[in-house]
Amino acid sequence: MVIMIVSITIEDTMITETNAVTFRQNLGEMINQVQFRRDTIVIKKDGKTVAALVDARLFERIRQMRE
Repeated sequence: MVIMIVSITIEDTMITETNAVTFRQNLGEMINQVQFRRDTIVIKKDGKTVAALVDARLFERIRQMRE
């Protein structure tokens, strides 16, 4: 099995792609990454994006846009 984490930096915010297993194994660290550095974690399963963990402020902005 190959575990891969890919990171991309956009405007001082890092977007990290990881698979679901690695995400579960590193959940605490990844929550800190999002909370304190305002990074985004993209979670993939079988190579397909299934979820994203984003900063609470960004989530609130997205939620307001949808209303």
